[in-house]
Amino acid sequence: MNRRFVEWFPPIAFLGVLFFWPLSNILSRGFQGNWALHLLNIRDWQITWFTVWQALVSTALTIALAIPGAYVLYRKHFVGQRAIRSLITIPFMLPTIVVATGFTIFRDAGHFWSNPVFWIITAHVFLNYSLAVRTIGSFWMSLDLQTEEAAAMSGAGRFRTVWSISLPQLKPALISAAASTFLYCSASYGVILVLGGGQVHSLETEIATAANTLLDLPKASALALIQSLLSVIAFGITQTGGRANIGIEVGEHDGDVKVLDRRDWLATLLTFPVMLLLIVAPMSMIIFKTFTEGAGFVGNFINLTGRGARNLLNLSVLDSMGNSLRNMLISAAIAMVIGVAVSYLMAVPTKSFAQTLVNRILDVAFLLPLGISTVVLGFGYLVTFGGYPLPLRETWLVTPLIQSVMSVPIVIRLVYPALVSIDRSHVEAAATAGASRWQIWWFIELPMIRFSVYTAAAFAALVSLGEFGAASLLAYGDQATLPTVLYALISKPGGQNYGMAMASTTLIIVLTFAVVFAISRENLQERQPKRNGLA
Repeated sequence: MNRRFVEWFPPIAFLGVLFFWPLSNILSRGFQGNWALHLLNIRDWQITWFTVWQALVSTALTIALAIPGAYVLYRKHFVGQRAIRSLITIPFMLPTIVVATGFTIFRDAGHFWSNPVFWIITAHVFLNYSLAVRTIGSFWMSLDLQTEEAAAMSGAGRFRTVWSISLPQLKPALISAAASTFLYCSASYGVILVLGGGQVHSLETEIATAANTLLDLPKASALALIQSLLSVIAFGITQTGGRANIGIEVGEHDGDVKVLDRRDWLATLLTFPVMLLLIVAPMSMIIFKTFTEGAGFVGNFINLTGRGARNLLNLSVLDSMGNSLRNMLISAAIAMVIGVAVSYLMAVPTKSFAQTLVNRILDVAFLLPLGISTVVLGFGYLVTFGGYPLPLRETWLVTPLIQSVMSVPIVIRLVYPALVSIDRSHVEAAATAGASRWQIWWFIELPMIRFSVYTAAAFAALVSLGEFGAASLLAYGDQATLPTVLYALISKPGGQNYGMAMASTTLIIVLTFAVVFAISRENLQERQPKRNGLA
């Protein structure tokens, strides 16, 4: 039997059983029964249109704000730049339910801007700003400065230089950033569920309502078909239309940049106030509310050992944290094993066009979960794994399994580029000396990509910890996770519940910040010897 087939079989079986089987099952059900009626239903088309236009508006605003941010943070240099890059990464890594909880503080203020759609779009910009900035900025750093300098010497101002010279060159990065942002905004669930307050609905929330509340599986399947079509289109654009890497797979690297000066006042004005209002203010307000709401700072954290006012919850918040941590460890471990194995196999040099084509197909296949809604996939698990031959739905293991499927693409996006960038001369020298493939991997390749592996593990863990869409469908009773419990707390009135929700949200923010800070610090330490060596 072909050795390469044997090596690829476990990852392919994992993806086939846990992703393509439930996905194809739920989408095929969308064509059964009176599915066509949902394509003619006015309400369903209104929901679809809202899903599309709010994602388009969110994307346009995000890209418009990200361009000056990318210019300041990646094309220029100033003191504290790395710290700010790490700071803006936090929102993208926060659970959507945490972000939605934070923006309810502003929505419920009762002032003029209390429209839920306004806050939904604002929250989407908050979530995706760093993704767009990193995608555009990292590509911008790779561009040659000479063209811009020549334009400046000819008398062109900064704005004209960026508009006429830089932006046309940034087209691949802009397409990638826009398509990725649209993908996440159109598949948003927690933000619209919480901030919509039942007044507005998207395809995601309507699928969950049809499946869980109305028990209308044909309708849920038909809407899942539409949602998946939108997601696949956006995902396809990121893979073909934009040739730039998206932000999660880009490390903090140095480029040929100049010091930020007074002539950059417009970009500075459009960057730092936006970051202050859009990123710092919501997180700061959550922490402030932890001190002032409910039983106060200490009391709110003590109440996490309970089940809320009138025993609202089926378990304590601490118990749900235990469930989330258990799921996180299992999910991250599975995602790392599968993701690193796939990255390693794809990084092996191919000897024929057929092998190259197969690798490309497998690459897209393993990245596809990144483009499918967690609610759609969670619904697929509900109808696929409810009985023979895999009754996973009845076990707590179903939640970390689906979370691992969603984490594998992120691991691949972080580990694979690091593997292909390794100097092959070291590997070839070890092979010539008689080292086995395992020895070469363990003693040479793995140490050289250790930072990417650490980063991938951290990102996979955070994705699992904050996953809400699938968990809201699959994690019930005493197996509820922290995000689902958090939603239950903020959905019910009462100072005690609200104070507990704020305390839980603060814990997640602090944990996310600690992980992002640790990744950035490790990155800086790894890069320092290289700088010293070049000095």
